[in-house]
Order: sequence, then structure tokens, then C-alpha cells
Amino acid sequence: MIHLSPTQFCSWSRPAYINTSLKFLAILTFVWVFSPTARGAEYTHDAIAKRYETVALSKSEVESAKMQGECLVGLKELNFKRTEKFDAVAEWTNYRTISLLEQFAPCQVLIMMEVAQRKLRN
Repeated sequence: MIHLSPTQFCSWSRPAYINTSLKFLAILTFVWVFSPTARGAEYTHDAIAKRYETVALSKSEVESAKMQGECLVGLKELNFKRTEKFDAVAEWTNYRTISLLEQFAPCQVLIMMEVAQRKLRN
């Protein structure tokens, strides 16, 4: 009977192109993970505005957009308060919010929905 050691039994090694491919894949992964451009860090509003300075939003337009964004958060908070039971008023205002956002700015809709909820609850 012939006895083979593990090194003799499995004496083949990977072909060189597999080792090269694995090294290339490891380098590519490292570059992707640690590259800000690949991760999307260059696609913030500030970065884009720097690249397109001639057509960038003015400071007042940026402030207005930030305010509208905060009003969207306000709408979400207004309509999705954590409750233990079904809230028909919040459900109704949430349903109306969607259609109103097609016609009005978020801050206008927030004001409308705040008034509507207050009136419907009293």
C-alpha cells in the first residue's frame, strides 16, 4: 500500500492567473471602499454646487429648500405619531397630505394639516 502525505496528495497549486485575479479583486475592493468618489461622498449638494458654481442655488434658495425639507419631516411626524390604537384623524390627514403635496409646497401642506388635525380633534 502506498502512503501519501497531504502535501504529496494535493501537490497542485493554483494557476498564476487565479492568484493575479484575486489580488486584483482585493485591490479593487479596497479602492472602492476607501474612495470617497466611489462611495458617493462627492454627490452631496455642497459638492455638486461647487462643481457648478455658475448655476448653483443662491443662499436664500438653499435656505428655502432646507425649510421645505424640514416641513416634510414635520408632516411625517404629524401623521405618524406612535400610538397604540388606530388614529382615524392621522390616517385621513396622511391620505390628504399625498394629494396636497402635488399642488402645494411642503410647508403650506404642513400648515394645512396642522390646522385640520387641530380642528378635527376638537
